[in-house]
Order: sequence, then C-alpha cells, then structure tokens
Amino acid sequence: MGRVSAGHSHSSAHYGNKDAVRAVIVSAVALGLAALAEITASVVSGSASVLADGLHNAGDVLTSFILLFTFALVRRPATRRFSSGYGRFEDVATLLIIVVIIVTAAVAAAESVSKLIHPVTYSNIPLSLGAALIGVIANLGVSEYKLRVGRGIGSESLAADGVHSRIDALVSAAAFVGIGLAGAGLAIADPIAGIVITLAIVFVLAGTVKQLFYRMMDAVDPTIVDEIANAASSVSGVLQVHDVRVRWVGRELVAVMHVAMNPKCTLEDAHALAMRVESAVCQQVPAARLEIHMDPGTAKHKHALVGTPEPNEEHDPSS
Repeated sequence: MGRVSAGHSHSSAHYGNKDAVRAVIVSAVALGLAALAEITASVVSGSASVLADGLHNAGDVLTSFILLFTFALVRRPATRRFSSGYGRFEDVATLLIIVVIIVTAAVAAAESVSKLIHPVTYSNIPLSLGAALIGVIANLGVSEYKLRVGRGIGSESLAADGVHSRIDALVSAAAFVGIGLAGAGLAIADPIAGIVITLAIVFVLAGTVKQLFYRMMDAVDPTIVDEIANAASSVSGVLQVHDVRVRWVGRELVAVMHVAMNPKCTLEDAHALAMRVESAVCQQVPAARLEIHMDPGTAKHKHALVGTPEPNEEHDPSS
C-alpha cells in the first residue's frame, strides 16, 4: 500500500499565455491612444458621439487591465485561507467591469441627451472626424490581431474578443458619421449617434451581467457535463459514472463525479483507475479539475449530505 502515496501529479488549468497577454496589452495600448485622441477631439469640437466612443474605448482599456491583474492574481498558489485558490476573483473582476461600463454609459448618455436638448455649435469638425477614424482603424487592427493570436493558441475567449472589437469598429464608424453629418449642417445627428453608441454600451453591459449571473449560479453548458461523463465512462475498468456535478471557478472547471468499479479491487487499483479517468477527462476537457469518488460496484446506495441529519437522527429543538 506504500506505493499509493508515491509522488504523482494531477492536471490543472493554466491561467495566462504569453502571446495572449501580449495581445491584450498591445490592444489596450492601441485603444488607449484612440480613446485619448477621441476624448481630446470631443472637448475641442463639442461632439457627443466622439466623446461617447472615446469613453467606450477607454472603458475597454480599463477592463483589459482589470483582467490582466485578475489573471496574475488567480495564478497564485492556494493558501490556508483561500484553500481553493483565487479563481473566484474573476467574478469580482466582472463586478468591477460592470461598474466601469455603467459609468461610461451614464456619462455618454448624459452628454448626448444634453446636446440633444441644448444644441451646440460644432467646431474643428476635421479633428473629430480624424479622431473617430482613428477609433475605427484601432478597433479593426485590434480585432485582426486578437483573432489571429486567439486562433493560433486555441483561445476561444480571445478570438471572441476579437469579434467584439469588430463591433466596436462599427460603433466608432457611427461616431464618424454622426459628427460628419453635424458638420454638414445636420446638428441633431451627433447627439443621436451618441445615444446609439450609449445603447451599444448598454448592450455589452447586459451580456456581462448575464455572464456573471450564470457564474454565480454555477451554470455550465450541459454538453460539457456530457463530455466529461463520456470521457470517464470510456476508461477501461469503469463500470458506471454518475452524480457528475460541474461548476466554473474562474477559468477552471471543477468537476465532481462518482465512478463505480469492481468491488474486489484494491485501494491501489482504485487510485490507479481514478488517475486514468482524470487523464482521459482532461484530454477531452483540458480546463477540468476532477474530484473523484470511487464506488465499490453499481449497487444503489446513498451518501449523507453535509449538514443534513441522518434519517434515524432525531431533531433537537434546542439546538
């Protein structure tokens, strides 16, 4: 039995990738310069749409750095106080991102509505047009860069963020059209474009809130549960897989499952089978971290839940 406790390693999800981190930093710098150009131009020209787009890009920069800090934190090893690690900090980061989005949307909306109610005279139209064009180019460049890196390293989240940047380029184009029409004499076009951009920011907010709600409720794609169960069932020696529970902790999938095996096997055999199950599941779902309960055979049985009294245990009203 001594060999059961011999040194061995368990797979775990990896946070961060040098190419991915570089892509996020380069993108943040590019969007930061675009945001600075747009906000500066909006102050000079009085454009609400260019200001709204500048705030949108600035919000993207701030959220990028929040995520970079989060990725650095969640890679820290677990401690006695945080025995499960720091993966849940991603949910805290999402709350901070929601606050950032709300603030940028509120400022953009207030400025746009104010200029809609109280029209202003625009100046330095070419400057604002140039700034909005910088926003379009920056977002398109960032989009292609993130898509290329994301597909190259197999990061769906980074590739999805690249697609999001393409949408942001359309938002910047709306600012370009708004201030362009205002310069042509249709002053109302600029604050209307600003309101449209604000609605785009709110749309992003709704998606972020939905994602956070799913994480707080430990929701996962049901197909992931099936993939984990099927991978475990395919291992030789596994008689049955049941009670599979999966939840996200940051970007790591924590899966708990019961695996039935031959009741005549030794503890060493059970451990070896559990390691093979873990290897098979992690090959199929690399982000998964498994906690496996081995059952002796497939006979029906019950497990006591923590905090739940046994059926024959009397309830003490004074407790």
